[in-house]
This record gives sequence, structure tokens and C-alpha cells, in this order.
Amino acid sequence: MDVVDLFDGVDEIRWGRMRHAYGPAVEVPELLRDLADADRAVRETALDAMYGGVHHQGDVYACTIAAIPFLLRIAADAGRPGRADVIELLASIGGADDPEPRTGLYRRARQAVAAAYPLWSALAHDPDPQVRAAVPGVLPVCAEQATDCVGLLRDRFAVEEDPRVRVAIVEAAAEFAHRGTATQPTSAWLADLLAHDEDVQVRVTALAASTRLPAQPGLPPVQVQTALELLDAVYTRGTPVADPAGFTTDTLVGSVRRLREVSAAGRRAPQAGQLVRAISDGLADRVADRIALLSALLAEPDWERRVDAVFPTGNLVDGWRGSYEQIVALIGDRLHDDHPELRPRATQVLQNLGELARPAADPLFAGLSRSQRVASSSTMSGQLPWVVEWGQALPTVGPALKALAGTGDPRALPMLQWALEQDELPRDVGQLIAGYGEQAAHLLPAVRHRLREMRDDGRRDNLAYAVGAMGPAAADAVPDLVKLPASSAVLRALVLIGPAAAEAMPWLREQVTAADRPIAAVAAEALHAVGGDVAGASAVYDRLLAGDVYDQRAAADGLGRMGRQAASYAGRLRKLLRRKDPHGWLGLGAARALWQVAGETSSVTPVLERVWAANPHTRTAIAQVWSDMGRAAAGAEPLLEAELGRARRHNAVEGGYSSAQVVDDERLLRACRAALTAVAG
Repeated sequence: MDVVDLFDGVDEIRWGRMRHAYGPAVEVPELLRDLADADRAVRETALDAMYGGVHHQGDVYACTIAAIPFLLRIAADAGRPGRADVIELLASIGGADDPEPRTGLYRRARQAVAAAYPLWSALAHDPDPQVRAAVPGVLPVCAEQATDCVGLLRDRFAVEEDPRVRVAIVEAAAEFAHRGTATQPTSAWLADLLAHDEDVQVRVTALAASTRLPAQPGLPPVQVQTALELLDAVYTRGTPVADPAGFTTDTLVGSVRRLREVSAAGRRAPQAGQLVRAISDGLADRVADRIALLSALLAEPDWERRVDAVFPTGNLVDGWRGSYEQIVALIGDRLHDDHPELRPRATQVLQNLGELARPAADPLFAGLSRSQRVASSSTMSGQLPWVVEWGQALPTVGPALKALAGTGDPRALPMLQWALEQDELPRDVGQLIAGYGEQAAHLLPAVRHRLREMRDDGRRDNLAYAVGAMGPAAADAVPDLVKLPASSAVLRALVLIGPAAAEAMPWLREQVTAADRPIAAVAAEALHAVGGDVAGASAVYDRLLAGDVYDQRAAADGLGRMGRQAASYAGRLRKLLRRKDPHGWLGLGAARALWQVAGETSSVTPVLERVWAANPHTRTAIAQVWSDMGRAAAGAEPLLEAELGRARRHNAVEGGYSSAQVVDDERLLRACRAALTAVAG
């Protein structure tokens, strides 16, 4: 088939009437032709544009659907280079990694790719091993032929000689089993491969795949020692190493390829890291086994094993609960490691662990003490700078200093003070100082100085957090705060300073009239916290109770903090309990306030239990309410015990991540333990 046949009809399509992520799809014909070009750099540039615009972040557009027939022609054109990349693109367009039902354009894309099953069956036997290695990845799109797909994979494996293809086949068969097709026979097959296959990489892939599947009768669970022995063989014998491409393109795809090439340089087993991640992730809630696996690798003299264990350790701690003192200490030891990849990787793992990073505090401090104080983000590899500069963006506190400050270690305070005094203020230094509360009160003069400089700069709110965290000890900053534009952070600082901020009362009375209701709500809270002005605060809450769900929630929170002084609002709070509230935040606020203002439990407890079940992100606040209620919340014991018994962090979601994930979950665990103690009397 020649180029004319491949693209017959492409110019007859009205691409300009279709759009992709960045506008009219007029360039799609050229991109399709470039995907079939003999020049690899041209193909890579076109592939990047397809992922970046025509299939932007997994999206499917009308132009994506229109491109599928031509992509299939390229994939079918025997002997043409670059077909494996096109097959992988088609797998992504068809949603091979998403077993959930699809609708609209996504469904049409899946159907179009799945309809090419005869092509995939043929390409499973293609002379090009790169094509054969790509085909297993597209087969999960063909859900209606799932049983046939598994048979195809097993049949091909029996005659396949290329190691990369054999590994891809094992992974794809396990994916079908994970989705419910041929689970039992595939589990038995994987166990047989694990025990008898001559290729150690196939064996360790089978082991990693087995960890994702449900236990089967007669098949013992994967043992950590077996995994370590197989990984030892992989690292000792090595894995295939691809030659560098020898060219560069100004594309994301090219940058990722280049990073892989750099990462593989000097390695014996560049593919082993993926196996370590797969085994650790597959062990799921077997947290102790995962700790044992990764700890053994982190302590190895072989630098490849240490490097490959760091990020899976971060994934484990981020997503699962456990006793991490030993493994965090091992991560901390990597800060002294001579290998250039280990220090930045270890720091990345530690920076958002909060108090869990304490076992690494000494190596963090030692590394910071001998590191340069400022470094550019583009040249900081191997360094632990106190401040990172980001070109056009504002500087930030360096990840190692962030990690040390997150532990509450006082040795970080002089470094934060130095950062606070730099001409270009790091945008996050205030929130890190805030973590020390009154312990950082000696920094108040420096914070006040920067506050005055930042009156018209968004960094003022970050500094206001630091002031508020110091509480009454920050009373000297009140004159500076009231000269700033009103913001929730500034007003919250006055709330936390409390009666010591009495001179701010005239300014606060001006702010409660603000048209910006969130500002008025916090100003009302400050009126009460600073000056005990019940009438002034109540007038604001009356106005908010007549507003939308967000206003009502703010009013409930403020009334609750007034306690028994707001007892007359109990009836209105009961009405809020009956409002539709899909995420539970209003129900939580109203129920908590009703307990605080009237001591009610009969109407409050069922709402808290319902919200607890509906929205895990409310649980820390609910546990704190139950802790305050004490014996009156005895019925919550099963929920608290069940939460403490969960291995998965309450806020961990597949494919998602938050930098506050670990800290917030550890806060929930502390709140649940305190609540259990309180309700037990």
C-alpha cells in the first residue's frame, strides 16, 4: 500500500468545521501524513501534536473520530516505521485503560477501534516485534471479544520469542483477568509462568500481575521473598536497553523520550523500576509486605535498586496507612547518597509527609546545612537549596526545607527566617512559619515588615496565616493587618489573635458590611472573637441565612463558634438540616452548630452519621464534634473503629493526588483516636 492509498479521501473531509483542543482542526491531514513519514523526528512531532491537540489529555473530538480510519490504515501498512506509536495512540483514543462504559464521542471512538479487532488479530503475528509488543495494549478496547482476546494472547505467547512482546502479552492477559475475563485460568497460568518460565523478566511480570488478581483456591499469595529473589535476578541479568534516538524535537513526547534515555543511561536493568512499582502497587493493602519489599531494596548496595524503590515508597505512604518510621529513615539516608538521582527523589517523597518525615529530620538538616541556599529549578539536581527560583514565577521554599519544617523541627526556623528576609520573598514561606504557631513568635517583627511591603501583593495572605497562627502573641501586628485590603486570611488572623486585637474593632465593623459575603462572614466571626459583639455578628448571620447554601454554611459555622450565646438560632439551624446537600458540608455545619449552641444530640447524630458515609472529606471535622460530645456520641464508636481499621487513606483516589493528602489523613486518624477515647468516657 502506498502513501496515496493510505490517505485517500483525507482532503475531502471538512476538517476546518471541526475543532480540537486549540481551535479548528485544519492541520489534521498534515499530521496524519507526518505520522507515516520515514523521518522519525517528523513522526515524533506529529505524534506530539495528536496527543496535545487532537487527543488532548485523553479527550475525544469529532476530528479524533474522523482521524481513526487513517490511523488504522497506517497501523495496517506492513513494514512502515512508527506503526507501534500509532497503535498506542489508537489504544489511548479507544480508552484501553478505562474499563468503564463510555458515552458520546468516547463511545464512538471505542467502537471504531474495537471494530478493527480482525486487524489486531493479524498484527499480533506481524514481523515487527515493536508492533507485536503494542498490540496487547490495544486489545482491552475490544471488550465484546474479550474471551477471544485472551485466547489470542495465550496462543501468541506459546510461539513468541521476543522478550518485550512476551512481557506485554502477560500484562494484557492479566488486565483481562483483572476485569473479570478468564480470571481463574489466567491466575493459574500466571502461577505456572512464575514457577517455570525460563525468562526471569516474564516470571517477575507474572508475579506483579498476580498481585492484582483476587486470591484463587489452591494458589498461595505472592511472597515478598519470592519477589526479592526474582528482582535480584532481573537486576543481575539486566533488561533490554534501547539505543538513544540520536535526535531531539521541541515536543512533550520528545522530552519524555529524552528523559527515559537519560534515566536509562548507565543502567543494567532500566525496565526493573516499572516491575518494582507494579509489584508494590499490586500488593495493595498488604502494607507490611510492601514495607518489607521496599525497605530491602532501599538498603541494597546496588544503586539501581535504591533508585527504583524511592518513588514506590512515596506512592505507598501517600496512599496507605502504616508504621513508616523505618522506611522513612531509609529514605532520609538516601539524602547522603552519592548517586545524583537519589537525593532529589528522596526529597520529593519527604516534602509533603508532615510529621511522618521526622525519622528523616537529621539527614534533612544535615543536607540543608551543607547545601547552597538558592538554586534555579533547572540546575538544582543533587542540591537541597533553601529557596528555589522558577524563572518567570515566584520563588518557593525548597522541598527539603519544606519537609523539615513540616516535621515541626525548630532547626528549620532560622532557615525560614533567612528566606523571609530575602529581597524576592518565597510565596509559601508564611504558611510554613504558620506551622510553628507561637513557637515562631520571635519572627513577628520580620513578618510585619514584609506584610507592610506586600500590601498589594498576593503573598500578604500567606504571611497573614503566619501571624494568625501565633495567636495572641501576634497582637503587635494588628495595626499592620488593618491597613491591608480585607481578605479572609487577614480577618482570620484577627480571629485567632482574639481579644488582644481589640483596636481592630472599628475596622471590623466596616468589613461586616462588605458586599463580598465570605469577607463579611469572617468579619462577623472576628467581631465576636475579638470584641464579644454578639449583636453585630448576629446581624451578619441573619443576612447570610437568607442567602445561598454557601452563605448558610458560613452562618452555621459562625453561629456554632458563638456557642450558647446563639441558642436562639436553634430552630433555624434545624431547618438547615433538611436542605438538600449532596456533599454534606451544610449538613455538617448545621449539625455541629446545633450541638454547640443548644447541646442537641437526637437531631444531630443521624445527620453526622449520614454525612460521614457520604463524604469522607468531612470525617475529621465530624470526629472532632464526636470528641466534644463525649459519651453522647457513643453510637459513633463502630464508625470510628472502622475508619481506624482501614488500610487506605480516606482521601486517596485512583489517579489523583493532593500535596496535603498524608497530612490531612494523619489528622483524621488523630481525631478518630481522640473521639474514641472521649466517647468511651
